Amino acid sequence: MIGIFLDRDGVINEDAEYVLRMEDVRFSPRSLDALALLNQVLPRDEARVIIVTNQSGLGRGMCTPQEFALFTGQYFEALRDQSGGRARIDDYLYCPHHPTAGVGEYRIDCACRKPKPGMLLEAKRRHGIDLQKSYLVGDRMRDIMAGQAAGCYSILVESGSGPAPEIDGDITPDAICADLYDATALILERVKNS
Repeated sequence: MIGIFLDRDGVINEDAEYVLRMEDVRFSPRSLDALALLNQVLPRDEARVIIVTNQSGLGRGMCTPQEFALFTGQYFEALRDQSGGRARIDDYLYCPHHPTAGVGEYRIDCACRKPKPGMLLEAKRRHGIDLQKSYLVGDRMRDIMAGQAAGCYSILVESGSGPAPEIDGDITPDAICADLYDATALILERVKNS
C-alpha cells in the first residue's frame, strides 16, 4: 500500500496563521483537481491519500475539541462539495500538541508533531503502508523532515503563504514543485515508472 501524505494548510488550502473556522478556508488553486486526479488514477486497493497536519491551535486553547471536530467535518464537506465529490481523503491525522505553547494535556513534546514522523508511523500501522514507496507533500521543512524520517519521498511545494520556503542545509527535499497539482503529476509519473 502506497501512502500519499499531504500537509493541510499551505498545500490543500491556503495557509493562514490558524485555520480553525470555515470562513478562513480557501482551497489552493488546483488542489481539488490534484486530489481528484490522485483518486482517479491510483486504485484505492493500492494507495491511500492521508492528511497529516500539525494543529496546535487546538492545543493552544484557540478552540475546543468539539469546535475542532465540527470544523473538521465542515472542512471535508466543503472539500467534497467544491470538488463535485471527486476529491477523497482516506484518513486524517493531526497533532494538537505544542511543547511550549500547549495548554494542559496538550503541552507535551510528543512523537507526532512534525518534524517527528509519528503521524506517518501511525498511518502505516492503520493502513499497512509501505513508507519506502510513499510520498509526503508539504510546504515547510518540518514536513520534509517528517517524511524523510519515515523513509518517504518528500516534495516541498511553494504554494504556502509567505516567502518561498528556505532549504535547511542538512535536509534537502527530494523534489520541489509549485503546488499540489504539480506534485501530484510527479508522484503519478514516479508510480507509473516504478
